[in-house]
Order: sequence, then C-alpha cells, then structure tokens
Amino acid sequence: MKEYGESVDDIEVRLGTSRRMSAWGRFTAVATAAVSKVTSPGARAGSGARDRNRTAEDTVPSATARRHALSRTTRRTASIGLALACLLLGMVAVPASPAPVQAQSGGDDGWVLSTTDTSKDYHPTFIGNGYLAARVPAAGHGYGSTPIVTQSQLAGFYARLPSKFEDRASLPSWTTLGFGRNGAAYGIGRWSCAFNQLCPAMYGQISGGAFVETSHPGSVAGGYLAGLNSNNTPTVGGTGVVPIRDAPAGKATLAVRYANGSGGPQTIHLGVNGTLQQLTLSSTGGWDDWAVQTVPVTLTAGANTLKITVEEGDTARVNVDHLTVYPDGAQPPTEVASATVGTTSKYQQSMDLRTGVLSTSFDWTSPAGDTTSFDYEVNANRADGHLGTVSVRAVPHWSGTATVVDQFDGQGLKYASTRNRRVDGRTATLSQTVVSDGNLVTAGLNSVLRVNEKAVPTKAMDEPDDGSAAQSATIPVRAGQPLRITKYVGVASSVDTDRSLRSATPQQAAAKTAARAAADGYQQALARNNKAWSRLWQASISIPGDTAMTAQIRASMFYLLASTRAGVNWSLSPAGLSSDGYGGHVFWDTETWMYPALLAQYPDIANGANTYRQKLLPAARAAAKELSTPTHPIKGAKFPWQSALTGKEETPPPWNEGNTELHISSDIALAQWQYYQASGDKAWLRDKAWPVLKDIADFWATRAEPDPAGGYDINDVMGPDEYHDYVDNSVTTNAGAQASLRIAARAARILGRPADPEWSKVADGLKIPVDTKLNIHPEFEGYNGQTVKQADVTLLQYPWSVPMSPSLAQNDLDYYQARTDPNGPSMTDAIATIASAALGSPGCQTYTYMRNSVDPYQAAPFNQWYETRNGGAFNFTTGQGGYLQEFLYGFTGMRWGTDAITIDPFLPPQLPGVDITGVKWQGRTFDLSVGQQTTKLTLSSGPPLPVQVGIGSDDIRKVKPGTALQVPTRHPAGDATQCDS
Repeated sequence: MKEYGESVDDIEVRLGTSRRMSAWGRFTAVATAAVSKVTSPGARAGSGARDRNRTAEDTVPSATARRHALSRTTRRTASIGLALACLLLGMVAVPASPAPVQAQSGGDDGWVLSTTDTSKDYHPTFIGNGYLAARVPAAGHGYGSTPIVTQSQLAGFYARLPSKFEDRASLPSWTTLGFGRNGAAYGIGRWSCAFNQLCPAMYGQISGGAFVETSHPGSVAGGYLAGLNSNNTPTVGGTGVVPIRDAPAGKATLAVRYANGSGGPQTIHLGVNGTLQQLTLSSTGGWDDWAVQTVPVTLTAGANTLKITVEEGDTARVNVDHLTVYPDGAQPPTEVASATVGTTSKYQQSMDLRTGVLSTSFDWTSPAGDTTSFDYEVNANRADGHLGTVSVRAVPHWSGTATVVDQFDGQGLKYASTRNRRVDGRTATLSQTVVSDGNLVTAGLNSVLRVNEKAVPTKAMDEPDDGSAAQSATIPVRAGQPLRITKYVGVASSVDTDRSLRSATPQQAAAKTAARAAADGYQQALARNNKAWSRLWQASISIPGDTAMTAQIRASMFYLLASTRAGVNWSLSPAGLSSDGYGGHVFWDTETWMYPALLAQYPDIANGANTYRQKLLPAARAAAKELSTPTHPIKGAKFPWQSALTGKEETPPPWNEGNTELHISSDIALAQWQYYQASGDKAWLRDKAWPVLKDIADFWATRAEPDPAGGYDINDVMGPDEYHDYVDNSVTTNAGAQASLRIAARAARILGRPADPEWSKVADGLKIPVDTKLNIHPEFEGYNGQTVKQADVTLLQYPWSVPMSPSLAQNDLDYYQARTDPNGPSMTDAIATIASAALGSPGCQTYTYMRNSVDPYQAAPFNQWYETRNGGAFNFTTGQGGYLQEFLYGFTGMRWGTDAITIDPFLPPQLPGVDITGVKWQGRTFDLSVGQQTTKLTLSSGPPLPVQVGIGSDDIRKVKPGTALQVPTRHPAGDATQCDS
C-alpha cells in the first residue's frame, strides 16, 4: 500500500503502476479481503470480496494482499459497538484481511446484499438512478469520510479547476436526515475531542484531497491523515480539522504525532483557531516510524479548532496520526478519544438490487440514554431521475419533544460552492443552489420534509460556513409510537439532457420535483421506483444453482444501471456515479468495457454513450485541426482520451495519453457501428452516427503515413498497453484504425453516400504484423517481450475480430497473458475469458481466466469492485462491464451482425450453465440458456430471428416467435475438472 507522504512517482517505480492510475489524486477507501453476505428475508450466503478506488477523495486498498496499493483507507476498532457508534459521524471501522475469500453459494436468489457488521470487510455502497447518486455510509444516511468518502454525484456536473481542466464536482450530501431528543439528533453533529486527550486525525474533518490511510502500523486508532502529498506534489488545500472541547483558557502544549519517511525535513502548516504557522517536521527514518513534535499554543476557554493543512510552499510528505493539547508543563495524555457518539445495536444494512433501495436498521442509544429504533431507506428514484428520497421509520423508546433535522451537508462538496440557501418553514422546504468551480454548471437542490406524510413547521438552522444548509422541526413523541419521516429531494442542473432547459431554472425544476413527490407520498414514489426497476430486471443474467455468482453478476449490472439512464447523455466514467474517480472523465472504458454490457439488453440506455460523442463531435474536429501541419495535414475528428463537459482533452500534464492514445477514436467508431448492428436503425445511422464514422475515418486516413517500403504506418502512439508510449505501429491501434475505415466505407454503401477511396486504400495498407518465429502478433515495432499493463494484443480477437488462425490466436493469448502485469486492471482476464471461450481453449484456461477476472477485485459486503488487486478506482464499473461481457458474449459466443446474430456457446464444466433473458436485436427480444450439453435460444417477441450458428460458419437458422433453437454446447478439450479457482 502506498505511503502517502511518499511521492506517487516513487511508488510507481516500485509497482510499475499505470500513468492513468497515478494521474488522479487518491480517495479514501478500504482494501480488504472480504466475506460478502447475500441475503433475502430469512436467508444469507457469503461471497468473495476485495476493494479498490481512485480520486482525491476516492480511492481504496488492502493490507497484506495490497501492501502497496496506491490509495485507500482502512480503520481498525475494537468491536462492532465502537464501529457502529461511529455511525453518527459517518465513520466506519474497517480492518484489513490477508487474502480474498472464495465466493460461497447460498439458499436465496441473490438479489439482496447485506451485512450486520461494519467493523470489518465493509465498503459502503452507493445508490443511483443514472442521473443522481450518493454513496451512503454505515450510518444509513448523511456524510462519511471513512472508510470511503461518501460523495453525492450528478451526471454532467463538471467544474473547471484552476488548471483549466474539467473534473466532475460533488454535491453536498443530500441524504442527511436526523432524529432525536432536545436537539441531540442521530446522524447530526460532528466529532470533537476533549482537551487532554489523544485526538486521532482520522476522526476529524478531512477535505481538499487529504484522506485516511491505514497501511502503516503504529497509529493510535488504526489509521492516520494522509494524502498531503501526491505525485510528489504537495496537495495544497489538503486539510484535517480536529475540534477541541472543554479547554481551559491560557497556555498549553500542542503535540503532533507524525511519520516522515522522505529522508529529509518536511513542512506543513498548523492552525489554532484560524492562526496558521508553518511546522518543519524532521525525518522519522521510515513510514512505519512515528515521532512527536510539540508546539506552545494559547487556547480560548471551551471550544477550539486545530488544523493541519498544506499551504503553498509546503513540501508535506508526512502522515499525521494524532493531535493533542494538554496543560503546559504536564505529561502528555495517554487516553485516546473515542470516535463514538452513543451506542448502536441490532444493526443490519441491506442493498436490494431489485429496487435500488439501501435499508439500514438498528437501535441507537444517545449519550443521554435515550434509545430509538431506526429503519432508514435511501433511494435515487428510477422512475424520476431528478428525485431522491430518504425515509426513516423511527420508534422512540422514550416520550418527550423530538427534533427532526433535514440537512444538505457541505462536507460532501468538492469543486463547488453553495448559495441562496433558504427555508420555507410553512411548507417545510429547504433549498440551495450549488455552482461548480469556474461557474461551469449550476444545480438546484430542494428538499421537502414530511412527518407521517404531513408538513410540520420548520426553521432554518445555523450551519458551519462549509456550504451546508438545514431545516429542523420539533414534534412531541410517545414511547413506542412509530413515526415515518421522509425528505423528498429534487435535483436539476443547467446542463440536463433529459428536460427542457428553457422551461425552468434548475432550482424551479428541483422544487417542482420535490413538491410533486411529497404531495403523492412516499409509498407512491417507492412504488414507481420499484416498477421502473422491475421493467429493467425483465432482462437478467444468472447462473443456475450458484447464488453467489449470480449476485456478483446482478450487482455488476446494477451498478452500471445506477450510473446511466436513457435520456441522460453524459456517458460513463470508470467509477460510474459512485464517485468522482478519474475526475468523472469518460475514457475508452465506456465504449470498450461498459457499453457492450448494456447494449445487449438495454440498447436505449447504452445509446446515451453514442449521443455523448455525437454532441461533442465539434470539439473532436477542432482537436484534429490543431494537429494539422503544412507537411502533414490532418482531417476529420480526434476524440479526447479523457473527456468531460465540453469534449476537449482533459488529460492533465505531465501525462501524455491525450496525444498518443489515439485508439479511443476507433473504440468510439466500433460502438457507433455496434448500435447500428443491434438496432438496424438506418435513420439513426444516417443522421447521428454517420458524421462521427466519416470524421474518424478521415482522421485515420490522414494520420497514417505512407511507408516507402509499402503500406501505411501509424507512428508515435500508445496502444491500450499504457506501459509503452511513442511506439510505431501498435498492432491494436492499427487494427482499430483499419476497422474504423472499413466501417465507414460500409456505412457509406448502406446509406448511398460517397466513400473516400483513401479509406479502403489506407485500411488495406495498415500493418498487422505477425512474428512467424513465435507465431504471435508483436504488440508494436520493436516489441521484445516486455511486461504489458493490460489487454492489448488479445483485443484483436475480441472485440476487433481480426482474422487469424486458431493457433495464432491461442499463441497470442498464452504469450501475452504470461507477460501481463498481475497488478494491472481487472479487464485483462475478461478479454482472455471471451477469447479462450471462442477458441475452445483446452483444460482449465477459460474457467481460470473467469475466476481471475472477478475474485481478486470484489469488495464486501455489496459486491463492488476495485480496479486492480492493489486498489485503484472504486467502484470500478469498467471491470464490472468486462465481467458481464464474459457471460453475454463469452460463454454464449454471441456476436452482432447487420443481417443476423451469431451464437457459438461454450461452457467449462465448473459452470452449471448461463441463463440470459431479454436480449434485444433489431426489434426482437430473445433469451439464451447455455447448458452443459445443449444451448437453447428462445425468441419471445418480434419477427423471425436469423441466427448464425458458430462464429464464421455458413449455418444460418431462422427462429420464429415462441419457438426455440437448440444447438450443442462446446466444451474445453482435455481435463478441465481440476482447476485452481
């Protein structure tokens, strides 16, 4: 695991990590081997899990198995009582486990994922509807900073940073809803530490790119403040704040316990009640070694605020364990401040994948001794993308006056500020406007509070100057009498693609959504949500008899669906809407990994990725024009490697992928063509896709250079293997360019449009070389067996379908799998699974690839994904998309065509079967059931379905509605029954 005072550059030397990994800050999360619980009412089963993530407030890791992860957070506490007492603060205790736990099957249907213990192997999940999302801490609502910062994301909500680059901003946490006696409401309030106690920095308010880390031993609470320096660059603004209470006025001693393994002195700033001074912290020798530096300070009576922060000019390669203030001249204290506020029991948190509702139930006893039973439900409504609800059934076991608090918590803000906060006490409505940095996007937030579905008078609450806003109500309660408290949250922005921007401002649209939902009531909102999810789940993928694997598959599809929806055309980033991982940017991850997983069953949702590229085509044309020179004119469109709001290149210096990882344009062309194959919509091809396909073909036809020896070269590029830059004739780049040129020529014939003769000339001349001695495709000119980051040459087989002999294909697979960095991202083994299934690779290959593509990356208890075995983006929807493709295209052998679909089923003996429903192709809907002996395709609706049986075969069958086609299922040759898993 990374030492977060240590520079990322140093870590990359040790780990060989990718540039994409290190380019974006880190985020807090936990990497642990895990046992996930898959539950339905009355039944539970375990399932393997581990963790990963990426962003300045968004990255996750493990302890032993992920000793060197690049960004994460873990915490250890003594018991579930302590861990759950942290819920008020959104702090979750998470210990590290040494190794992944193999999935276990259970007796339910795998729709509900659950845990009763957040003290270990816990990674909070997120809820989303494809437009609005929120990660929800163990508390069941509100904001949490550990083990993962719980961000609230909105599609298209980008900010322009001082660097001029665009990153997705975060909303205030909209899920906060508290209840308790006399203003002591559960879930409201922030942690503080007493004078003369050791105050763990990890319990404080952490912001600005700093986060909690746990990889080094010896901290007093199992974690420490980290992230003050990333990429060997001080994280200016990275801050940890520790509130101190009960202090006497006058002189005191402040002690800072820190680790500095940089080898030299480092500087940070220390603040006391707003007054900053620079501290110089000597080397401690190593990152596992801690030292204490004391500073004389003067305190005010009562409350004081301590702050560790990075200012301009600081070097900041340090980790901070704790701060403490104690009487001047006295011995330092030994008592560690508790993270608890009250105590919690009877805890359970469950995610129902069928409905997207996260439920959290427990009994909470306040510090004053009042016990209340809580059942929280948090949901981003699938039927109305602009609506979120938080509803709690509270049963006080005491009588008196209760306080209800509805809050937008500013701790969740990132790259944004708030204004115009208002409370209408008569209608119990809270509103505020959120503006992303650079005034790029404006969002409106509006919350309507109801108690037992009735309005109660509310008043504005005093809030810290951090962008928070809140309203509160007081109500009489009686012991044992349940209350239903609900906040209806409307959200809209100035860049919405699913509503008329002229008809209402963001605040007006948000207010209308919230008010309408409140008028209809919670049960109706929930019923509409459930119905919308039910329609989506008419399409499914399952493994008969294997609940745990089915739950992994369903969770993977759920998180994709939670991150995108039809009509919201902002595409998908590598962490979806779970966080701002990778800045919320759009990469090839969308078209190559996530889009195909959606296209098979949800083509209307998948097409949003195409619409996103189509609307940003002018920026891609401008980028190609910028490359043009008098001696080498470039035409067409060059799409950015990293894209956000405006479509310009968002890859930040010093990373170079924006100039060389040009295969992204081919990935986009293939996705546009695949939608035409799947839909058969010629009008869409003509009006929407053709300009993109034509311009990409023009780009490649002019970017390629004639080789004096014959043919064409594409030089100075980076292929999907990001360990090698400025290479010539990357075989995968050339294959993608060749396919893009031929796709455009074919589209022109279909549409009756003229095709530039250069397209075919260049396509035919591009080099796809073969090393005849090794019988492999060399990755690029001069490649001699170096380690590669991820799937590259193997992509020739899928999705590019480059013609080659089976022996060459198998050699490519074997050769490059042996040379692929095991610490690379998860997608490599997904491609290997699909390719080996198509080849019918012998023995255990396919099954082993399949297991390796999922088991090392799972995070308990909600089947979320890490990007790599060492951490990275979390929740990694890219990996989930690759995993889903194994079942949709690997074991079925399904391929798209303009005139027919192809199936060529294959199944290793360890899988009992694969059942897929709701596949769409050109107005038809069909189901596939891959069995050990026979595969059945059933056409449920639409005209007769032409089916090619076997990849590359001439066997075309027609399946009529209501009838089934049965074909033999292939199996691996040799002994595939004794496979390591």
